[in-house]
Amino acid sequence: MTPVFRAAALTLAAFACNATWAADGAALFKQHCAVCHQETGVGTVGLAPPLLGDHWQKLGAQRHYLPTVLLKGLSGPIKVAGQAFSGSMPPFAGQLPDDDLAAIANHLRGLQGAAADKPFAADELAAVRAGPGNPAITRGLRKQILGE
Repeated sequence: MTPVFRAAALTLAAFACNATWAADGAALFKQHCAVCHQETGVGTVGLAPPLLGDHWQKLGAQRHYLPTVLLKGLSGPIKVAGQAFSGSMPPFAGQLPDDDLAAIANHLRGLQGAAADKPFAADELAAVRAGPGNPAITRGLRKQILGE
């Protein structure tokens, strides 16, 4: 194999791999998130809030919020559409790499009707990962964004 052909093959493989990662968002969501939030993101009464609905207009407008929840977790009581939830979203920073978390975030934004938004990239997740945070801080951020 010539060096030029080899470089072209590696470039094509990288693009194919990135397309696969993007396509894996649904599978990763199903594997890691659907047990609580259901495959369609409708949630589980009293345990896991829906990841769809009007509240995501505000939450989704803050680009760092979703990566923060995925990486740092969320705990404490919250309300969604008047319904109380007291579950605990575990932080996935220690379980999944940034590429996988970006794919999950992009899949979720698609479920929320925001698929046309700029896709999340692994470097955005890496920046949030490097910063401070924990589930209680994320809950405070949520309250601040929603004006609660």
